[in-house]
Amino acid sequence: MKTLDARPNNLPVQLTSFIGREKEMKFIKEELKKNRLLTLTGTGGAGKTRFALQTAADVIDEFENGVWFVDLSALKDIALLSSTMITALGIKEESNKTSDETLIDYLKEKEILIILDNCEQLINACALLTERILSSCPKLKMISTSRESMNCGGEFTYRIPPLTQPDPNQNNTPEELTQYESVRLFIERALSVNPNFRVTNENAPALAEVCSRLDGIPLAIELAAARIKMLSIEKIYERLDDRFNLLTGGKRTALPRQQTLRALIDWSYDLLSENEKILWSRLSVFNGGWTLEAAEEVCSDETIDKNDILDLLSQLTEKSVIIYDDSKDRYRILESLKQYGIEKLSERNEIFILHLNYFLKLSEKAKPELRGENTKFWMHIIEADHNNFISAIEWSVNNENKEKGAVISNKLGSFWSRTGQYSTGIRLIEIILESSGSLSKLLKGDMLNWIGNFRISLGDNEQAKKYLEESLDLNKEIGDKRGIAESMLRLGNVTNSLGDFELAKNYYEESQDNYKKIGSKSGIAATTLSLGNIALNQGDYGLAKKYNEESLFIFKEIGHKYGIAISINNLGDVALFLGDYELAKKYMEEGLDLLKEIGDKTGMAFSINFLGNIALNQGDYEQAKKYFEESLVIFKEIGRKDGIALSILSQGMVLFNQGYSEQAKKYYEESLDIYKEIGSKNGIAESIKNVGNVAYSQGDYQQAKKYYKESLDMYKEIGSKNGIADSINNQGNVAFGKRDFGQAKNITKKAWLFLKKLLTKMELLTP
Repeated sequence: MKTLDARPNNLPVQLTSFIGREKEMKFIKEELKKNRLLTLTGTGGAGKTRFALQTAADVIDEFENGVWFVDLSALKDIALLSSTMITALGIKEESNKTSDETLIDYLKEKEILIILDNCEQLINACALLTERILSSCPKLKMISTSRESMNCGGEFTYRIPPLTQPDPNQNNTPEELTQYESVRLFIERALSVNPNFRVTNENAPALAEVCSRLDGIPLAIELAAARIKMLSIEKIYERLDDRFNLLTGGKRTALPRQQTLRALIDWSYDLLSENEKILWSRLSVFNGGWTLEAAEEVCSDETIDKNDILDLLSQLTEKSVIIYDDSKDRYRILESLKQYGIEKLSERNEIFILHLNYFLKLSEKAKPELRGENTKFWMHIIEADHNNFISAIEWSVNNENKEKGAVISNKLGSFWSRTGQYSTGIRLIEIILESSGSLSKLLKGDMLNWIGNFRISLGDNEQAKKYLEESLDLNKEIGDKRGIAESMLRLGNVTNSLGDFELAKNYYEESQDNYKKIGSKSGIAATTLSLGNIALNQGDYGLAKKYNEESLFIFKEIGHKYGIAISINNLGDVALFLGDYELAKKYMEEGLDLLKEIGDKTGMAFSINFLGNIALNQGDYEQAKKYFEESLVIFKEIGRKDGIALSILSQGMVLFNQGYSEQAKKYYEESLDIYKEIGSKNGIAESIKNVGNVAYSQGDYQQAKKYYKESLDMYKEIGSKNGIADSINNQGNVAFGKRDFGQAKNITKKAWLFLKKLLTKMELLTP
């Protein structure tokens, strides 16, 4: 900071440090060189005044006649505007001149910077006087602060951004949290009232939540920090839903509106027109922002015409009540302003019903689009409004509209599945199922089907089976062939995951029969795809290829992008098992590109893992390791246990091939534990076989034989022909290692004959 007595000024001495905003400060100082009027806008408490004062202090040397601060916060009468400026600048009134003339004559030749603070309540008068002063005083520059811009000639408007905030979901350490401006401000202000305050691993998550939920607004954070004198940071976080009673500990010397959060927002609210106030309260029903179309449908009635919504949104944006993001073409509101608006909402029930109905219609429109050419577009739409869908469902359950919430949850099932948000889907469906009130059997059957599907993805196969069997019974009771087909398809999936391939095959075939009866091409394609998975698991590669080509043809015919991607990936799986790595890579990369386009995290993670397998088979261990690590990150993010186990097992294979057998064993054992937890027999067999490989490589042939026998028995149980062949071959290796060449020859011959049967249809593998 410059030495303030180097130039004339009346800048108030700041008793606390200025934290953060270095980039913004640099930008504003550059703009001040190019512009004569800078208006700093932003919501109440954003730190506009402090930012202006810091800027002025930093550039004071550039103004020969100094920098001057004019506080308009207490001024109500526009007739006193000029005289207030005269008083602040220390100018003597002249009896033969008006206040405007005295002010302009004094400033005419001055090289001076004036801060005009808190212009919002006199915005028109401030704009007129500012434009007149700037026109008459060529060396003068001004910085104004206001909730809205003055809209006068030569004005450069800059919205003060909130302080940077941590993502509460990131689990930052105390050290990592200090990189965020809002956290640094909280810590400094907390220490001023409680010198014993410390950020620890235990309270760091609560601190991140507080700074995030207060939207990085400096005054709100300072008010929260003041409570550290009496409350822990965890208690402050717990009370944020009642923030207007919590955040009341402002300095006695501060302006009344800066002493409590409510008073601060009251100031903004009281400056609005009646329709602006009404719209503010109605917009508070949205969660996570909204589009213009949503506001027009939800917030209009006989009081506010639909055609007036756009203008009112613009006015509220100008006045820093809401924020418009032009890159997303969406509006949002800070959480404190949202809570305030909800309190002011008089027709609460009606608005929430309109909100529920809007997102019900949007979910119904989205469902078929998630399968077609516009999948990517609609995935983005649902993602953008995901919080609105969730709040609509939750409100429906608590306000006797659970049927509508149930419809929304069923329509969003494929979105939750593809984005890996299984726990979200389970939570919302469960609160609907557990709530009081009636629910149609058709809706309940669909919900049980979805919850079963999500349980499969999370590795909770026994629970999944229970839900799916209940769904099947309900659908049979009401004779819903589509529901029966879907329940059987999912029951096929759960039995496939458990390694019961024959039973899974029966479910898929029966599901397909029902889909054929109702003429569902997407259902026929899905079951054909699933039958291809069974054929692949059983080592019948020619049949697997045939099924996947059939499903790909149908999915392309109906424009089902997700189905196209999975069919292509499965053809890559076949090529990988048959050793055509280049073709496998071509298929996998093509499928992965499609899955990325539609945002399917589950499919992406499996594709990346299989690309790792291709690299592993080609001896590119470093590349394989990168793929496996990348897939593991995604699987962990979405909580997909079978994928986590697969990626860990795959990483073990890389280590084993690099000669690190003991480290590899730890990975194999970790994957084995997960596979046992979820009951995946195929995964258990794979992990045991690989533990056997470690024992064999270390010369422990007896232990290796035991593991290979155990894996062989499990492969036989589930009918995995390639697994059987591999385990038989490994037993031959053990015999060879023990120098029992006769037994080795017999076992190897047996393995070869078995493999020969499997590979007779290799000629079917064509690009």
